[in-house]
Amino acid sequence: MELEKKEAEIVNKAIQSWEDEQRISKELASELRGSYQVRNANVDVIAVYALISAVSCGLLAFGALVLDEKWIELLRKRWGFSENIVGIAFTLLAAVFVVLAKRRQAKTQGGVISNEVYNITIILTVAIAITYWSRGLLDGPGNYALPLFFAALSYGVIAILLRSTLLWVAAVFSLAGWWGAQTHYWSGGSYRFMGMNYPLRMTVFGLAIWALSWLLGQVKSLNFLKETTYTIGLFLFLLAGWTLSMFGNYADYDGWKALKQSHFWYWALGFTVVLAAMLYYAFQNRQETLRDLCLVFFLLNIYTRYFEYFWDRTNAGIFFAILALSFWFVGKKAEQLRGKTSA
Repeated sequence: MELEKKEAEIVNKAIQSWEDEQRISKELASELRGSYQVRNANVDVIAVYALISAVSCGLLAFGALVLDEKWIELLRKRWGFSENIVGIAFTLLAAVFVVLAKRRQAKTQGGVISNEVYNITIILTVAIAITYWSRGLLDGPGNYALPLFFAALSYGVIAILLRSTLLWVAAVFSLAGWWGAQTHYWSGGSYRFMGMNYPLRMTVFGLAIWALSWLLGQVKSLNFLKETTYTIGLFLFLLAGWTLSMFGNYADYDGWKALKQSHFWYWALGFTVVLAAMLYYAFQNRQETLRDLCLVFFLLNIYTRYFEYFWDRTNAGIFFAILALSFWFVGKKAEQLRGKTSA
C-alpha cells in the first residue's frame, strides 16, 4: 500500500507510540512498518506536468491543423465530400478511438495519466465530427448552442464509459458554453436573460455544477466524478462571482463604462462576504479545495478592489504594507487554529 508522505508520518508515529507503550510487540511494529510504502511525490508531479504539456500541445496541434481548416477542407473539396460525409467519417473515427481507449485501459490499469493523454484524441475527433455535422444539418450559422450541447452530451457519455475525468472536464466546459449561447438565443440576442446578465447567469451555472457534485457522490458508479465536478463548479462559481462584483447585473457595456465603479459597491461587498464565509467554513471543516480556491479569489478580490477604489487616492506602498500586515495576521491566526484542531 502506498501512502503520501504526511500520511506515512502519521502512521509511523502511531506505530511508534503503540510500540513505546508496549501495546504491540517489536515484531508486529516492524511488520506494520513494512506494510506500506511512501509514494514518490516527485514522480506524481512530473506526471501531472507531463499531462498538462500534452494537453497544451494537443490543443495547439488542433488549432494549427483544424481550426484554420486547411487540410480537412483541402481533402473535402478535392474529393467532393459534403460536410455530412466528413462528419460521418470523424464520428466513426471517434468510435474507433473510444474502443481502443477501452482496450488500453484493460491492459494498462495503472497508467491513468497516459490514458488521459490518449483521450485527447477523442476530444478533438468528437469536436471535428460535431463541427461538420452542424455545418451540414443546421440551418444557418450563428447559433452555437446545439453543437455545444451535443458536444457536452457526447463527452459526458464517453467520460462515464471510459471513467475519464479529462473528458468530463471537456463535457462541463462545453455545457458552460451551451448555457451562455442558449440563453443568448432564448433572449433574442439580448444581454439579459430572465433579468440576468452574463456574469450573473454564469454564477448560477457554476453554483448548479457545484451542487451537481453532491448528486454524483450519491451514485456509486459516478462517484469518481464527484471531486472533479466539485472543483470545476466551485471555480466557475467564484470566477463568475468575481466578474459579477465588477459589472454587477448591468447589461449595457457602454453605460457601464460611463459609471463610477463605486456604483457597484454592494456587489463587491456581497462577493467579499461570501468569500469570507466560505473561507471560515473551509478552515473549520478542513475543506482543502474550498480553502485554496477561496484564498486565491480572496487575494484577487482585494487587488481588484484596490484598483477600483484606491488606485488614484492611496499611496501604493502604504496600501500594500497594510495588506501585508493583514495577511500576516490572518496567517498567524490560521496557524493557531491549526494547532488547536490538531492537538
